[in-house]
Order: sequence, then structure tokens, then C-alpha cells
Amino acid sequence: MPLPARAEVCVLGAGVMGSTVAYWLARAGLRPLVLERNTGPAMGSSGRNAGRVIQGGNAQHALAVDRFGHDEAQAIYRATLVNRDLLREVTAREGLDETRAPTAKLDLADSEDEALELKRTAEALLADGIEAEWLDLPEARTVFGTDLPDTILGGLYRPGQDMVHSVAYVRGIATAAQRHGADFSFGVNAVSVEPISQNARWRVVTDAGDVVADHVVVALNAWAPTVLPAIAPLITPVRGQLVQTAPVPFRIPHWGLDRGLVYGGQNKDGSLLLGGLRNTVPGRDEHIAVPPGANTPAFSTELAERLGRALPALLPDATGVPIVRAWSGVMAFTPDRCPLVGAWPGSEGLWLMAAFNGHGMPYSQVVPEQMAERIQGGQGSGIPAAFDPARFF
Repeated sequence: MPLPARAEVCVLGAGVMGSTVAYWLARAGLRPLVLERNTGPAMGSSGRNAGRVIQGGNAQHALAVDRFGHDEAQAIYRATLVNRDLLREVTAREGLDETRAPTAKLDLADSEDEALELKRTAEALLADGIEAEWLDLPEARTVFGTDLPDTILGGLYRPGQDMVHSVAYVRGIATAAQRHGADFSFGVNAVSVEPISQNARWRVVTDAGDVVADHVVVALNAWAPTVLPAIAPLITPVRGQLVQTAPVPFRIPHWGLDRGLVYGGQNKDGSLLLGGLRNTVPGRDEHIAVPPGANTPAFSTELAERLGRALPALLPDATGVPIVRAWSGVMAFTPDRCPLVGAWPGSEGLWLMAAFNGHGMPYSQVVPEQMAERIQGGQGSGIPAAFDPARFF
């Protein structure tokens, strides 16, 4: 099918952000056009993560209060709570319940300074009316559902989290968006976004022809600089790797250790996920090269093997459980570890959703839903002010 020459809203990228903003726009009666260079949705980073719909931003809540002030830190955390509720609402409404499961989160500490940070966060969350509790090691073992090594001092426990099968979830959202009236064009590579002087419109130049649109939403995460070169200095590509085990008989919640540099969870089928250990390689896998046209950086067999060896040390009951899959993906980090979400400064009708610092799923509904509101002329006040791209310009 030929590419339409005209669209009211043109969305670049059919990952979780692009597919979901198309969903909310279509539900509002618009007919967005989504352009994706791959042959289907969720073939880049959105299909390569652990599906952790956790709460809070990149930093623990107490540290976010220190960095941004109480009101803005609270806005960031509240956005992830709204996100969780929206995700539950949408998956129920669109018949995607099988892609989602409830769980909890246990942030573990094996050092006194990290334990102090987590205790401060528990106190800060409780003061804001959010359920959280610091647990010592025996209590942490009880809620974790399996053994933990004696080196663990305890953990920050937060119920009410979710997990999704990221590929099935994003593809389900894209299908729902199409059902509500969105158009998707796959195998189309966007080359540039150029202003058209009259009527504040935009031309999206692609390898399949040009599209003129009143609004353009760049939802390309680490690949956003390909069409917006000015943000290249703000985005650091970072490689992440995950391993998946065979199913185990016990159930565990989401968990993190070493300030999230090691993390894991569990799929509905019982298989375990373990990711991270970027801190064990030179440069923490930051500024990693992503080959042109690729969906992921080069895979590191050495790091995957390191994750496999670390698993029984972190989860003793997983000793001997085989690794069945391993993969890599690319994240996009900003200098202040907050996403770039909002209007492109000084350019009416050009919007950005990118650089989620490895925390895209916690914002995967609230950011697109509020972005759709802004595109229609609303306030979209649920997007924290700390995410505004204008802060760097």
C-alpha cells in the first residue's frame, strides 16, 4: 500500500511509546499514521526489555526529592502510579489480560549506604501516602519467595507492581490502535523531519516518499537523533543484556540490587529473568555503537555468561537451572536521567518522546496518553515538568 501523502498526526516509531500514543489518539477520534522501519511493532528496544512496569523514576524516591525537590519528585512517582492503573485499564478493555500479571518489587541492599538510601525512600514514600516498607533479611526472604544470600542486609518492599510480556503487550496495543482507526506503515525508514513555512506543518522525509503532517511525534528513543540531530549530545546509547532461565517452581517479585545495576523478575511461565552487570564492563556499556538499521548493539557472549554465573550466587535456589535465552538491547540515557517528553522547543506541532533511561515501561501508558491530550490542545499536565526537553535548550 502506498504511503499516504498527508496525515493529521504522523508518529515515528511503533515501539511502546509510538504504538500507545497512536492508540490514545485513535480513541479520541483522530487517524494517526505510524511509520516504522521494521516489519512489525516492538522489534527494537520495546521488545527487548524485561517488561517491568515498576514504580518511580530512575532514582529512588528519596534521592529524587534531593535532586528535584519534593513536588517534582512526587509528580514523577505519581506518574508511574497513574501509568500502572492505565495499563490495567487498557489491558482489560482491549483483551490483553494475558500479557500482564501483578507482582511486587523488592529493592535489595548489600551495603550500608544503599540500605540507608532504601530506608530513606521507604520513609519518604510513606510520608507521601504510598505503601512501602523496609524489611530486614529474614522478612525480605519471606516476601521474596525463595532464599537470599547472607550478604543481603534487607530490602525496600513495594506491592502493587505489574509485569508484562513486552512483545505481546506492545503488539496488542498496536493492534488495538489499528482497531480504533490508526494506520501503521511498516518497512518505512524516516530520514528527516523538516518544517514547512506555511500553516506550521511538517514534512517527514522517508525512503518511501514524503508525508506532510500537522503534528509529528518522534518516538524513536535511542534512534531519535537520526531525525532530530540537535539532541544527539543529550542521548547516550547504553547496551543492556538479559538472560532467561527455564521455569522454576518458586515465585519471586521484581527485584533490584546495586542501585538497579543488577535486576530481575519472573515471567508468567515461571522462567526467571536476570539483567544488568553493566558495571562489570569498561565504560558500563555506555556510548555503545548501534549499527545503522540494526535493532540492537552487538551481543556480548561474555556478559551473558557472566549473568548466568551470577544467578546462583544471587538466587541460591536457581542453582543448576539452565539458561535458555539471552539477548541484548539499547537504552537511551540523558545527563539528568529524566526522559525527553514534550514539545520540541520553538516548533509548534513537533513532539518528542525519547530517552527513558531504561525505564520506559513505567511510563508506557501515562506519557502517551498525556501526549495525545497535548496534541489535541489540552494541558497534558500528567507529564512531569522535569521531562520537558526545553530544560536543555
